[in-house]
Amino acid sequence: MSDAILTATLAGLAAGLGVAMPLGAIGVLILRESMLNGLRSGAAAAAGVAFVDLVYCALAVSAGALLAPLISAAGVVAGVVSGLVVIGLGVHQLLTAPAPTNAALDVPRRAVFARFVGLTAINPLTLLYFLALAGGLTATGGGAMVAPAFVIAAGVASLAWQLGLAAVGKVLGATIPERVTRLLGLVASGLIIALGVAVIVGTLLSR
Repeated sequence: MSDAILTATLAGLAAGLGVAMPLGAIGVLILRESMLNGLRSGAAAAAGVAFVDLVYCALAVSAGALLAPLISAAGVVAGVVSGLVVIGLGVHQLLTAPAPTNAALDVPRRAVFARFVGLTAINPLTLLYFLALAGGLTATGGGAMVAPAFVIAAGVASLAWQLGLAAVGKVLGATIPERVTRLLGLVASGLIIALGVAVIVGTLLSR
């Protein structure tokens, strides 16, 4: 595995965790789904959320590839701007992360996968997050396999985290200590900010 592919894979894992870790409404819904209807139902919910993350990441990277000539022409500016957008998203999440809520948890229990796909897809910040990261990835270059490695790693990381939530929901039920929720939010926000910094540093070092 080349250094560029390894770096893209690690960045994808971090990106997937960064978007998945905040325990907001969707995370609480996964926990609740698993508690009420069992681990298989929780796993279906987790797969729905991770599927949207994977699709959004793939769309963002594809858009980045189509815009590659413009991004390349912009030089360092494109990578730095992308990094700043990611940092801004991380700071925004840090300052505005919602507390978990038990509201709206009585959603019908049929078609769990489709329901969670819909619930996750309506959040445009996820797509913006991956678009910003994809812009930085395109700016640094690295070969044809870099983008697929990033997308797959992001999808795997998101799925692993969501399945972990489903397992926790099955074992512990719906009660998650507030301090744990806050800690996860802080870690996820810090991870996103670090990714933005890495995009900027990588862009500057690649020129």
